[in-house]
Amino acid sequence: MRTKNRFFVPRDELSNFCEQVALIQKSGIMLGEGIEMMLESARGRRIEPVLEDLAKSMAGSAPLSEAMAKSGGFPAYLVQMARVGERSGNLDRVMESLSDYYAKDADLRRKLRSALVYPSVLAVMMSAVIILIIVRVLPIFEGILHSFGGSMPGFSKGLMRFGQLIGEHWLLSGLVLILVITAAVAFWKSAPGRRLRDRIALNGPVIGPLLRQVYAARFSQALSYLLRSGVDMDSALSMTEEVMDNRIVADRIATLRKEVADGQDLFSSLEKTGIFPKLFVRLLALGNRTGDLDGVMAKVAASYESEVDAQLTRFSGIVEPFLVVILSIVVGAILLSVMLPLVEIISAVG
Repeated sequence: MRTKNRFFVPRDELSNFCEQVALIQKSGIMLGEGIEMMLESARGRRIEPVLEDLAKSMAGSAPLSEAMAKSGGFPAYLVQMARVGERSGNLDRVMESLSDYYAKDADLRRKLRSALVYPSVLAVMMSAVIILIIVRVLPIFEGILHSFGGSMPGFSKGLMRFGQLIGEHWLLSGLVLILVITAAVAFWKSAPGRRLRDRIALNGPVIGPLLRQVYAARFSQALSYLLRSGVDMDSALSMTEEVMDNRIVADRIATLRKEVADGQDLFSSLEKTGIFPKLFVRLLALGNRTGDLDGVMAKVAASYESEVDAQLTRFSGIVEPFLVVILSIVVGAILLSVMLPLVEIISAVG
């Protein structure tokens, strides 16, 4: 049951937390005392209230995994992995692996955000430039054309009338825009909206293939850590399902888990999900035949992480000039639709 901490600790903080718990375990310090020491050095950070709850729970002799679950600040995957480490007596090794996992996951998320931030900002700037042309520039051209006895083309006139309508009713337009944005945000945060968003992202022409590699890397990395820690396949798949932040992917892994529990082959079921590349499935099947499934998964995850990093770099390099070209075409089309009649009129007068 969750308490007041209804947010998850950031990935980089999770990595530091796991690393420090592993060090405490290796040093022989009592875990409760170690959490108190961690709390002292975490003042002012987002993890502070979570560590306060941990310290209180562990002062009452609660195990680390139970205290983590009670705090409500940790992902279920991390809580369950901590429980596995406690039961197997390898909490330090499990926490070391988790520290590495969350560090890589945080790095990947940062790269994804960086790749998407600039195109988003550029798209907003494009919209602002187009609105400025429609509202401010087109009326000036209309006055010039009118003084020469000409008129604007229908396309430009329609855009200008739209801009004038917004300018004359700016308060109403602003309220409508706020309502639309609020409704859109509320929908995207709802369960149906999130499923739609996840489906669009997964099947998108550019970002979709990239995300499939991200989820393949995350799936193989998480499953590798779990199998290496002695977790059975059914529990490992259940816990891996919780690592995925895309509901479509998580649901298909849940279906995969049911099929495997019913006796179907893991790798044929993996291929049927339609999420993971065929090469990925074949490599895992090969690793299983050689008796080194968790090792192959770790290598595959590292390979996909490198590929995703390279693709993100290429993605940024392609999207930025593409948006600039789109902006140039749109602005150029608007201005040319006004300038050409003006040039004709000036030539006729000349």
